[in-house]
Amino acid sequence: MKSGCNYLPALLFFTGLIAGVPVGCQPELDMDPPEPDCSGFGFKPISLTQLKRYYPGETNQISDSLQWEAVVVSTDATSNIFGEIYLQDAADIEAGGLVFYTDLLETHSRVPLGSSVSVNLKGLYLGLSSGAFELGGSFSSFGNLSVGRLPARLFDDHIRVHCEPPRTPVPIVTQISDLSDSLLNTFVMVEKVEFISAETGLPFADPGTEVRRTLSDCFGNTLNVKNSGYSDFYAQLLPDGHGSVRGVLTTYRNRFELVVMSPLDFDFNTPRCEARVLGMASDSVLISEIADPDNLPEARFLELFNASGQEVDLTGWELLRYTNANTEPGRTVLLEGLKIPAGSALVMSAYPEVFQETYGFPPDKIVSENGPADSNGDDTLVLIDPFGNVKDTFGNPGVDGSGTPHEFEDGKAERRPGVRTSSPIFNPVQWHIYNDSGGHDTYKDPQNAPEDFSPGNHPSKAGL
Repeated sequence: MKSGCNYLPALLFFTGLIAGVPVGCQPELDMDPPEPDCSGFGFKPISLTQLKRYYPGETNQISDSLQWEAVVVSTDATSNIFGEIYLQDAADIEAGGLVFYTDLLETHSRVPLGSSVSVNLKGLYLGLSSGAFELGGSFSSFGNLSVGRLPARLFDDHIRVHCEPPRTPVPIVTQISDLSDSLLNTFVMVEKVEFISAETGLPFADPGTEVRRTLSDCFGNTLNVKNSGYSDFYAQLLPDGHGSVRGVLTTYRNRFELVVMSPLDFDFNTPRCEARVLGMASDSVLISEIADPDNLPEARFLELFNASGQEVDLTGWELLRYTNANTEPGRTVLLEGLKIPAGSALVMSAYPEVFQETYGFPPDKIVSENGPADSNGDDTLVLIDPFGNVKDTFGNPGVDGSGTPHEFEDGKAERRPGVRTSSPIFNPVQWHIYNDSGGHDTYKDPQNAPEDFSPGNHPSKAGL
């Protein structure tokens, strides 16, 4: 254990005092790890999904005798994290994670990275902040109850380490454009990133200061990395190059950010974006079908069609979704590594199992939920080429599609067979649009899957 307390930022002392528990020197703490207890607490086990249902919409103390089996996916061994232990469900990696707040110092000596633990939930407080679940003690500020740090003396009453040795956690592999709230507080590997050029050559942080550095992909999507000026590696220079990084995905002021545990979490071994050769442009790649089945929303998909006589490499291309009336794009799909043969279609789905069960074959690309291939019929979709040019557009950015010529709620939008050139400006004449309301030259005719859809089989193929 590190001696003394002068390495802790003043802000943390302040936070601890608000919680009613002074942070800093705590002579009663015994940092020797307790003997593992394989039996847990003997309470009724619940999953993280079930635990989240105990959140009633505001911070709440759990009164039932329950325990949750979890895996530790963070470590404070390098002092880049303080008072936080990130936990994921031991049985279901897709269930997400939560952060456990504690005053205990050097938590890695009690709960090493990769440990399996039982969490006694009775008496703990459960909260939600910016979409991320929190567990711990409590504090009140201006009459509002929030999750705070659990006093160190109560730590062993609520977390017990299992007997099996720790195992290195397996990260969820993703990209910046595919990040979502479902990944908050989980261990992830973000691929195809680099630090922005303005920050290359800088250290991870400045002494005694929390610093956020900026990762970017080759298309301008960004993700912050939070670094502590008290970490063991704060003075090391940011890694150069391009590659992947591991860490825990968190959120700050409603923006995603990554918490890393070590410089070894970075694997930047390929050239930076500016040294890469971008893909090709084409006016013959167009959005050909967008599906929102009335009977099965999870059977939604988006289809691209190559109307040219040659294969198109989609390296550097991306699809944007402007949700409802938003003027800024939300979820983005990178089409890196995909190619569309001449006269062929490419189909994307956010629910690959449902898609295959419904249509009889797997989608060409699996994308994130709430993205371009998961529209509920009132969004705008934009196709961008590698050089930043808008090549094709369905809808109008900044305009909610409800009651407009680009509404396809409970139906579909299908490009007319004779359209063989993309259009950067939405032209309703180029589309057959079906929905549940009609009007604006659309068809009031809700569509059901699979019979009313033709993913991968765009009618224009017959004209090649």
